[in-house]
Amino acid sequence: MATAIEAPAPAGGLVQHTPFRFEAAAKEARPVRAVLDGPPGSGRTLAALRMAAALGEDIAVIDTERGRSRQYADQIPFRVTELNSFHPTNLSLALYAASEHDVVVLDCWSAFWSGPAGHLEQVDLASQRGGSNNSSFGWREMRPLERQMLEAVMCFPGHIVTTLRNKVEVVLRTDAQGRQVPTRVGLRPEQQASIEYEVDFAASMLPTHELVVTKSSVPAFANEVLDDAAAVGKALRVWAEEGVPRGPRTDFLHRAYDPAATYESLSALVEEVEHCRAAGMAAVDHKGEATTLAELISFRLPLARKRQQEQAKTQAQGA
Repeated sequence: MATAIEAPAPAGGLVQHTPFRFEAAAKEARPVRAVLDGPPGSGRTLAALRMAAALGEDIAVIDTERGRSRQYADQIPFRVTELNSFHPTNLSLALYAASEHDVVVLDCWSAFWSGPAGHLEQVDLASQRGGSNNSSFGWREMRPLERQMLEAVMCFPGHIVTTLRNKVEVVLRTDAQGRQVPTRVGLRPEQQASIEYEVDFAASMLPTHELVVTKSSVPAFANEVLDDAAAVGKALRVWAEEGVPRGPRTDFLHRAYDPAATYESLSALVEEVEHCRAAGMAAVDHKGEATTLAELISFRLPLARKRQQEQAKTQAQGA
């Protein structure tokens, strides 16, 4: 039998021996993922709300800041839920509950990383359960949960604007009069180090409420200092709506939960979900626990097949 190297190539080129295929690329239309970080008082929450209002009309806020977002309800209308326990699965459940909204503001994401019951605390607990003082044991156990949390954000069917807290350090700076003045300086955000690689837009807020852009899929914003969050949101919306539609959609959830769904319809849904990169969309299983859209469909597929087989058997007996 010929090996891949020995296999003859047709006139059109190489014989394909892998599942990978290349196709002509096209600009894709899909929801925005934006992150704003900054020190206390930099205006992250209001900037995120203004950006969200430009991205969509129906805004949901996941508030981890003791209801602080409500102080801006007279400026921007939105619906809100407040959380005070930040286990990573709580974020997935909140995103599932918000899946019918155009935009979600997650204020702030850092709570699910370093807050009470957050990811870092879960890592410590996992290490203790394993009887190890080495945190690497806890990290190995919690990596899948960390990935599920990230996927729930990335696969949300609408736009998402998140805020992050900065670690703060006080330094002495010389003012215009030559005096040494204590100044708070924002350091790196409280979140996993690689988060900027996952989003379309990232900016750091200054105490002046300006946005220093650190990453932007809209070329005009790259490395700019901006002062109008609403204008940023409008530009991101235009960018997001240009191209071939290929993003997570709310109807995927409706179809996955449809009690009349057949084995064939769920199988077709699997292909659509994979095509739109929506496998990690937050869902809830039959026990009311957080799961993913892909896992939900996988659970329902054999049940649908069994139901159809039983129906066919019943019909055959009655014939």
